[in-house]
Amino acid sequence: MKFLLIDDDPTESSLTKKTLLDKFVEVQIVEVSEHDQLESTLSQADFDLVISEYRLRWTTGLKLFRQIRDRYACVPFIILTGSGNEEVAVATIKAGVDDYLSKVNRLHLNNAVMQCLSKVAGKKICHAKENSVLLCEKWDLAISRLTSDFAYSMRISADGKLIFEWFTEPLKKFTHNNQPLHKYGLPVHPEDKDIVQHHYDKLLTGFEDTAEYRVISNNGNIHFFRDHALPIRDWNKGKVVRLYGAIQDITHQRQAEDKLHLMQYAMDSCNNGIVITDRKDRDYVIIYANQSFIRMTGYCMDELLGRNPRFLQGNDINQPGIVDLRAALTDNRDICAVIRNYRKDGSLFWNEVYVSPVYNKQHRITHYIGVQNDVTQRVEMDQLICNKEAKMRAIFNNVMDGIIIANNAANIESLNPSAEAMFGYSIKELQGKSVELLISTDKSQRLKLKVDQLTDHPIEAWGLKKQGVTFPVKIGISKINFEHHALLIFTIQDISDSKQAENALRKLSSHLELAQEEERTRIAREIHDELGSKLAALKMDLSWLTEKLTKQPSSYQYKTTAMHQHIDDAIHTVQKIATDLRPSILDHLGLSAAIEWQVENFIQQSGLECHLSLPDQVIEIDEQRATAVFRIIQESLTNISRHAHADLVNLDIRFINNTLLLSIADNGNGMTALQMNNPEKFGIQGMHERAMHFDGELSIDSCPGKGCTVRLTLPQHSIND
Repeated sequence: MKFLLIDDDPTESSLTKKTLLDKFVEVQIVEVSEHDQLESTLSQADFDLVISEYRLRWTTGLKLFRQIRDRYACVPFIILTGSGNEEVAVATIKAGVDDYLSKVNRLHLNNAVMQCLSKVAGKKICHAKENSVLLCEKWDLAISRLTSDFAYSMRISADGKLIFEWFTEPLKKFTHNNQPLHKYGLPVHPEDKDIVQHHYDKLLTGFEDTAEYRVISNNGNIHFFRDHALPIRDWNKGKVVRLYGAIQDITHQRQAEDKLHLMQYAMDSCNNGIVITDRKDRDYVIIYANQSFIRMTGYCMDELLGRNPRFLQGNDINQPGIVDLRAALTDNRDICAVIRNYRKDGSLFWNEVYVSPVYNKQHRITHYIGVQNDVTQRVEMDQLICNKEAKMRAIFNNVMDGIIIANNAANIESLNPSAEAMFGYSIKELQGKSVELLISTDKSQRLKLKVDQLTDHPIEAWGLKKQGVTFPVKIGISKINFEHHALLIFTIQDISDSKQAENALRKLSSHLELAQEEERTRIAREIHDELGSKLAALKMDLSWLTEKLTKQPSSYQYKTTAMHQHIDDAIHTVQKIATDLRPSILDHLGLSAAIEWQVENFIQQSGLECHLSLPDQVIEIDEQRATAVFRIIQESLTNISRHAHADLVNLDIRFINNTLLLSIADNGNGMTALQMNNPEKFGIQGMHERAMHFDGELSIDSCPGKGCTVRLTLPQHSIND
């Protein structure tokens, strides 16, 4: 059973509810305390009893009784009040209220309820005011409110089950094997059964309802249905006794909606901004913009709709892209343009827009669709690249050094004006030609360009002008990858002036070395001849004096002996100084003897093992070359004894094809490239200068921990000789 309890005092309502539940344990009590709540509750109907306070905030219990009795003629009505009197009680009983109780006598409420329910159960027919038949809503009223493809009627049995009474013929194709409809009437899709259950639950509580769900036809196709149903009540008791329904097959509509939804989702999910404009008034106003366009511009949808997209240009209307865009709209054709637009906050962005007309079935343009792409970064990058390219082009055209760009086969593709002026060729004359055309190939200088063996160090060669004139150049070669192609960059520097200055300095250095060597020879000779002879004479005089003083005291003899020792030391020192300045053996016995003497002296002083290999024939070179070779050997052995920490030295000299080949190798700790090329290493620089003065070449091969090898190649005669 279900009771309706109407009282706007929560405390009194709670006491009444407790009193009822003491007697009627399984009853469902619906409480109402507000007028708005009452109307929606009454529409549910299906109440077995109504209990109401007489004096409510919005009405009286008597008025409420008449309202409910007009709708539900046979529902018992009891007034339970705390503010009534005898006159009120008489008036309510006369009006037809089933019972009247004061809240002071709430304990008698359950007995009054039992009497009312027994009274209703004993009636076979509920008599209304106008007639004694069952009052129901007219069926034509329900059917007139429904338009549909299909229709059905269901009655509700005494035990609450839904039973189909009839349905329209088209619904039969949705029954399996023409069997009667069962349960909810149709083969509902398994995923939508909860929707249908909720739909019927709502109808059975007295509410009109519309539900959309899927059904499966006999051939297995899925259809979308919109089911609009009305509950029909017994006006006397207010209970739902029948359902009328109308069904529309909305499959095509849902498919179209799904397609539109998919398209809408795709457009809203697109990273590009999309707008659609209407052509009706020829002003092309925006009727749609996706989320990307909203994010791109900073305007909300309401600020965009109904406006021409031109407002995004502001006052910046003198743009080539806008002119092209207007011309395309006039000619009814597609257009792609890049224009400057401005966001809501005033910031500039570059917009690449593709505009296309949209035609209707009559092939008339009704709309335009514009796809926008924010290309600000691309435009700024292009501008930056253009600026950098202009700067690089300016540097390329104005740098003093010649720059040649060639392919991987060393064929020229481009060169700068400095290279044109340097070699006397124009770019047209050299394009496609090999770089070797610009390099001299005479007998004195050859350069083979091995691009697969590039080094970080520039190489020196002889350039060849168009007129056939050669000149010294320094060439740097680098390799880059550009657009999946290898390019060779030749940086060429005319070093004619520096070579002239270098040659002048080298001549001056050689002159100073020669003058120094001559001065050493002169000083050594004078020390040896003058000072040596005087010391010898002094020693002879001292020997004579010693003989004369043999009979003198021992103190005199001790003194003369000490003087002898001092003079011997002085003679030895003079000989050493003279030899260091200029070994006389080099002048008297030649280079081979001088080298042997130097090696023996090196072994005695350093204690290292040294192997010397000399040619069998006499080394026939002039005095100056012999001096240069000896000084190079002397400097190399000195460096080994001071820095190498070696224990073995091999010195090899050969004379082949009028060329002296010298090799000095040790097994010491070696040198790094930085140490070998250190400009402050004057000993090494001096060896190079001595070799180059006589058109020779000196090289040093070394790496840390693997010793060092000095090689000298010295021709017997120079070209200028």
